[in-house]
Amino acid sequence: MPGEHTFNSGSVLLQPVADLVGMSVDKINFVGCMALSIPLAIIYNRVLGKASERTRQVYPLVIGLAYCWFCFGSAIKHLLANCLISYAIMYVAPAKNMHWLVFIFSMSYLTWVHLFRWMYITEYTIDITGPIMVCVQKMTTLAFSLHDGTGRKEEELSPLQKREAIKRVPGLIPYLSYIFHFQSILTGPLSFYTDYINLTRGTHVTKNENGEVPDPYSEAWTKLGKALIFMLVIAFVQPSFPISGLDRTDMNPVAWMVLFWFTFMLQRIPYYFAWYFADGIYNLSGFGFNGYDKETGEAKWDLATNVLAWKVESAQSLKETLDAWNVGTMGWFRRVAFDRAPKKYRTLSTYLLSAWWHGIFMGYYLTFLGGAILTLGGKGFRRSLRWRFLSSPSLKFAYDVVTFIGTKMVLAYVAYPFVALHWAPSIAMYKRLYFIGHILALFCAAVLPVILPPPREDKKKNGETQVDENRNAKKIE
Repeated sequence: MPGEHTFNSGSVLLQPVADLVGMSVDKINFVGCMALSIPLAIIYNRVLGKASERTRQVYPLVIGLAYCWFCFGSAIKHLLANCLISYAIMYVAPAKNMHWLVFIFSMSYLTWVHLFRWMYITEYTIDITGPIMVCVQKMTTLAFSLHDGTGRKEEELSPLQKREAIKRVPGLIPYLSYIFHFQSILTGPLSFYTDYINLTRGTHVTKNENGEVPDPYSEAWTKLGKALIFMLVIAFVQPSFPISGLDRTDMNPVAWMVLFWFTFMLQRIPYYFAWYFADGIYNLSGFGFNGYDKETGEAKWDLATNVLAWKVESAQSLKETLDAWNVGTMGWFRRVAFDRAPKKYRTLSTYLLSAWWHGIFMGYYLTFLGGAILTLGGKGFRRSLRWRFLSSPSLKFAYDVVTFIGTKMVLAYVAYPFVALHWAPSIAMYKRLYFIGHILALFCAAVLPVILPPPREDKKKNGETQVDENRNAKKIE
């Protein structure tokens, strides 16, 4: 029967280091590989910048496979099985159905791994499920791009789908390089096949008006510096604020709510660390170029940016928060769920896919289904109230303060099950809070627009829901 080593049988070479610093070896292996990526990325950009396309594909592939073997040992078999069988489906299945077959198979394999991890793993470790989740994103977006390029007419495609469409199944080496390249195999974020292949071909970056190739290093070191700050917070601040501290009943409500908010803000810091570090590695490799700023003319290196920490922490709505959080995954949701589902089911299908992809713990479903309800409630609140506070700066400021505080509390409220994982503690916390978030969200979505109707022109535009969807689509493009 499967056991712990089905998912993590990584190297214990660094066990003495782990014992010295008081961390588990899986975390030391992970951080060690990320640190090693810094010089390897510089070599890729500086030394192999003029190498052949095949060399620039094999180099990151070999390193990525070595990382997986070092960190997860024989569990790498799950990555290989999932990606190679998906590759075979792309070859043999009809273009009309191939993308859905790859999606169903790869997601089912991921679910099987999630199931046995849930059955056999009793405490959190960095195991193979994370890389499989990232690889499922890559395989399915590639399959959908292949379907768009071979199974649909060009006039049926959106501008984004046209840009990413692929006319034939990639060769095995380019495919494996895209799946396993070291810049993202451990943490993500998702990059798209056409962008990655342009990197290996040396056509990813365009020259500026002066005929110069922009340098990514300033941007890269800035991101790595932010990652270092987040790592220090993880090491010295986060341990003092465990989730279990929220079980206290001796605090006044205001102090407890502040603790609630701060504890869950700290829960986001490890994601900031991993994503900013990965983004910096991408940039050191020469990847991430996203054109030039229209106002300043400066090169933008945010194509692989997965999070904007300041925007997350300063957001005044759940939608603004999600726009700046896990951007690559949100792009994946758009390509395989949002754009493919009927309009009235877009939000629900996106949240359901998010829960399914994350795993089988009930906490995920409570978070993402609750997130769908709270998102609809936030839209109703904004449509009914925001325009009433725009008549003066002081009213607008008051609205901004209330929505900022409300968003922080809603974010902690909806994220609690995601961290608790299980049904019982999640429901216990919601009972303690009288399900106030769900009740207010339903009120704002269904009742508030009746009591305080949105402006007449808002109704003519079919509500702000459609406006927000269109803005979200343009942002991701």
